[in-house]
Amino acid sequence: MNKTTLQDAESDNIAQRIKSQFAPAYLTLASIIQGVALSTLVVRVESSYPGFNAVAWLLTITTFLVILDIWHEYLMLVLAYVWLPTLLDSLVPFAFVAAELFLAHFVYGNLRAWLLAYAACFLVGIAAWLLRNAQVRQLAEEDRIVHKRLASSDRFRGVLVIILAVLSLMSWALYDLLRLGQVQLIVASCAFLGGLIFIGSSIPYWNRFLDFALDRPEANQLSKQTRRL
Repeated sequence: MNKTTLQDAESDNIAQRIKSQFAPAYLTLASIIQGVALSTLVVRVESSYPGFNAVAWLLTITTFLVILDIWHEYLMLVLAYVWLPTLLDSLVPFAFVAAELFLAHFVYGNLRAWLLAYAACFLVGIAAWLLRNAQVRQLAEEDRIVHKRLASSDRFRGVLVIILAVLSLMSWALYDLLRLGQVQLIVASCAFLGGLIFIGSSIPYWNRFLDFALDRPEANQLSKQTRRL
């Protein structure tokens, strides 16, 4: 075995070792960060709940759903894909927690600021989506196959995140002009509904991945129909 072959073998071993640590390391990071966000929400509610009204409770529930959904997205992400992480892969989770901390803080007493933090969560989500799609081009063949199977649903969810981000930003920017302070319960209800819609979109999306991963017949049939189209 020549020197070049030995170097290639060693390089492959290092790459495999890094990839084997990707899922547990990334999921551990996401779990810790989401735990911090959830703790902040609990502390905020505990200190302020005597003054809570329907708006504050709706914002609290929506914030909890955001924290839950981000963690679930990371859980499924590391099950579906494996790649060599970059600095951006570390930056995105911390950007999420920064937005979530403000989201948790503003559940009481400042709907306009909460809307900005809500928009920030979606904006970070867009960045994470773009980063993941960029990484897919460099992934192993089996990861590209997974992404191809989910491509249509992935585009829909990407567009949905952009729409929710734009609506949240517009609500924040036009808060006074549209007098949204006078209809806070409606605004909070719309934000809650937007969160539910996004979470609802994740259920068929990741179920489709699980069907493919477990080689279920309905997934195979869907794949054949997609190829014929």
